[in-house]
Amino acid sequence: MNIGEFFILLMFFGEPLALKEYTVRDSLSECLSAKRKIERQLRGGKSATYNGTMRLACKKLKVEHDDNYNIVEFIDVKPSDLKPY
Repeated sequence: MNIGEFFILLMFFGEPLALKEYTVRDSLSECLSAKRKIERQLRGGKSATYNGTMRLACKKLKVEHDDNYNIVEFIDVKPSDLKPY
C-alpha cells in the first residue's frame, strides 16, 4: 500500500446527505472538469439547474491507495467528517 496526497472527487447523496463515492484525480483542473461534466449530465437537456440531492466536491486529501490508485483509507480525516462544501 502507498500513501499520497491527491485531489479527490467526492460524491455525496442520499437522505441524509452522506459520502457514497470518491475517486482519485491527477490535478485540481481534472477534478473540476469531471465535476462539471457530471453536473451537466445530471441537469440534462437545456435545464439551467439541478434540483436533486447529489452534491460533488473536489478536495485535496491524504489517502492510502493500492497500485491501481483505488483508495483504501483516508488519512487524517474520517469519511463521515467530510462535507460537500
